[in-house]
Amino acid sequence: MPPKRRAVYFAFQGLLMAVILLLFLFQGPGHVGWVSRLFLLLTFLAGSMTLIRLVPDAMLARGWFQAGLFLGDALLATVILSWIQPRPELFLIYTLIVFGSALTRSARQSLAVAFVTIALYFIHWWRPDAWIPHSPVFWLRFLFLVVSAALLALLARDSQAALDEDKRRYDERLIQVERLATLGRVAAEVAHRIKGPLTTIAVNAEVAAHRHGGDKETLKELAQITEEVQRCKEILKNLLDLGRIEEMDSEALDVRVPLERALTLIKPQAAERGLQLEPSGLERPMKMRGDESLIQEALYALLQNAVEAAGRGGRIRVTAETSGGRHRVSVSDDGAGVARGDLEKIFQPFFTTKKEGSGLGLSAALRIAQKHGGTVEVDSAGAGLGAKFTLVLPASR
Repeated sequence: MPPKRRAVYFAFQGLLMAVILLLFLFQGPGHVGWVSRLFLLLTFLAGSMTLIRLVPDAMLARGWFQAGLFLGDALLATVILSWIQPRPELFLIYTLIVFGSALTRSARQSLAVAFVTIALYFIHWWRPDAWIPHSPVFWLRFLFLVVSAALLALLARDSQAALDEDKRRYDERLIQVERLATLGRVAAEVAHRIKGPLTTIAVNAEVAAHRHGGDKETLKELAQITEEVQRCKEILKNLLDLGRIEEMDSEALDVRVPLERALTLIKPQAAERGLQLEPSGLERPMKMRGDESLIQEALYALLQNAVEAAGRGGRIRVTAETSGGRHRVSVSDDGAGVARGDLEKIFQPFFTTKKEGSGLGLSAALRIAQKHGGTVEVDSAGAGLGAKFTLVLPASR
């Protein structure tokens, strides 16, 4: 269990014990044997706090230990209330324990603790002369505890589901980063070995073209060979770029500068397809520290992805903003969109849904962002409904 979780349990236990101790000191003196009872209360208080502080993380994370801790609190509260015979409004101590059970982040454990706590509350106010309490106030409070227990169980389940989802995404991103790191190292070796043969093929194709200059069909086939060689070289360049991201410069920069350069570079492709580029939010400075050329590369990759995805005559909206200590540059298109099942795959190297493309642009953009302490977010309603990619980078103080 993380240290913060231990601190939360320690703080809750301390506050609850403080409330019970103050309650006893306020109403306990004068009752028979109150000194010995105070000693027992202090012993339980010190023991429970020491236990939370010293118990191993593995045991503290166990459901039975957490449930036992809260049930012990509920039992102690019942004993203390039976000693001092307090006013009915002190049922709020049971409410505190029910609320505290949500710390377990398990709906089952929260319900189990709440059920036993409510049962102890019922037993505490039970009288031998009446099997069932008849006071409307009692039943109103009883109902309040039940509703609170159900609500907190739902909140515990929702909290655990959110944590599980965050952990799943974190694990996937971690695997992805490790995969990219390995790919970067392997890419350099592969590129080194393939570069030579590709150059030989290109040179031989050029020589053959000179020898058979009169044969149009042969020249067409040789031109295709040269084209494919260039395409392979471009893929190798992208692979080498993955390895190059391992090292980067760190300098003060304004994100608007690499963004404007990337927009300038992508304009010819956008114009060829009849696309409209609509930048906005470039009025205010976007200061940060990082490698300007790499950030330009990441932004260009997002813009190129949008250009390739958008239909002819479509629009590409580029929005820049700063909030919460983060710069966000969003690139939205009204093109092919991303299928729900592909949202977690599109950042994997070589994964692409396009007929053309290496499938390395988005993975390189994500890696550049992560090297700067940021990320790339994607949002799409589904296939054919457009997509929005957002480069998130930390702002300078």
